[in-house]
Amino acid sequence: MPTLTGGGNAPLTSTSVRVLVSGSVDVTALVVDADGEVAGDADMVFFNQPAAPGIRLDGAALAVELGSLRPGADKVVVVASPAAEGATFAGTTVALRIEGSGEAVEFTPSRLGAQTVVVLAEFYRRGGSWKVRAVGQGYDNGLAGLATDFGVDVDEPGAPVAPKVSFTKGEDELPVDMRRNLNLRKEKVALVLTKHSMTGLRCRVIVVLDVSGSTSALYRRGVFSRAIERVAPVAAQVDDGAEMQAWAMGGRAKQLEDITIGTLPQWIEKHTSRRYAEAEGWNNEKAAIEDVSRYVAKNPLDIPTLVLFFHDGGVTDDKGTEKAIRAVDREPVFWQFIGIGRSNYGILEKLDTLEGRAHDNSGFFALDDLDAVDDTELYDRILQEFPSWMRDYYPAGAPALQGLS
Repeated sequence: MPTLTGGGNAPLTSTSVRVLVSGSVDVTALVVDADGEVAGDADMVFFNQPAAPGIRLDGAALAVELGSLRPGADKVVVVASPAAEGATFAGTTVALRIEGSGEAVEFTPSRLGAQTVVVLAEFYRRGGSWKVRAVGQGYDNGLAGLATDFGVDVDEPGAPVAPKVSFTKGEDELPVDMRRNLNLRKEKVALVLTKHSMTGLRCRVIVVLDVSGSTSALYRRGVFSRAIERVAPVAAQVDDGAEMQAWAMGGRAKQLEDITIGTLPQWIEKHTSRRYAEAEGWNNEKAAIEDVSRYVAKNPLDIPTLVLFFHDGGVTDDKGTEKAIRAVDREPVFWQFIGIGRSNYGILEKLDTLEGRAHDNSGFFALDDLDAVDDTELYDRILQEFPSWMRDYYPAGAPALQGLS
């Protein structure tokens, strides 16, 4: 029976499926348009409104007829919340099973704790057919967080206010279009930070780019260029210097010049317009992890470090990579691996379930097509597991936690 991990997806061979959710939860389905938002109250299926065109709720089970959804529907999002009023997912397990489209598919989200709402999965259109993606995205701020993402009209007192988006040093040196996109994206990062109750987050951001030989076509198509432009607003919002340290990962690790907002176009042209060839053409994840860790140790801060590790797949040393991640589990660094190559990710897909570590210091999600994922979803996936790791890593009252609520 196929089991999906967070970010994983599977094709549907039928448009008629049954969704079963186990656990003491209430199940909700949202029907959204291509802009990612509901069209109105009728697009929310829950216990008080158990049916909509193409969807019917029966207890913790959903019958979904994708061919019968209302006109304009582009996605169906499956959501769960604890059945007990005021409860969180701490100490509970929620599992999803999808039947009716060939062999059943299962997904169990990991690391649920203080969240009060979780997006379990989504059915979405892709090239005339339908696919299912495992999500596992939790919301610490309940329905207010859900409303932010999907346009649901929820009146919840005390909802947090998004952090202020201010001028970033160097942005006045950017081309007009790039500067406009930067500020629009900073606003989206701010909303995601609000959703995860970390409006005052300060951290160092490091990016690692796979430059193995198999990435050549991705560089030629500008995928890595667009990736850097899209993650730069994360650093602009959470790093006091609005910069990112950068590494190339090939057969060896090579530190590149820092990425600053003012020099972003020049950095992208120099390092991502073509594959960087000075780090050799094969994969050595272990070398990159060790080199970045040495840098962090030599340049300590009183805030955590978030590493965004872009990888096109084809891990050649699963054991070495796992050993390297385990060796740094006590360091103030969270390793977020991002798969963008539709390839075999090996040990990276198992990072969420590695046992025997002092702290769960790594996460992984894969994207079929980076360009098909909107900015809000990308930032949410990037930042989804980071606050949980911070709360586990730092003792209560630590200065690094001041930005979390």
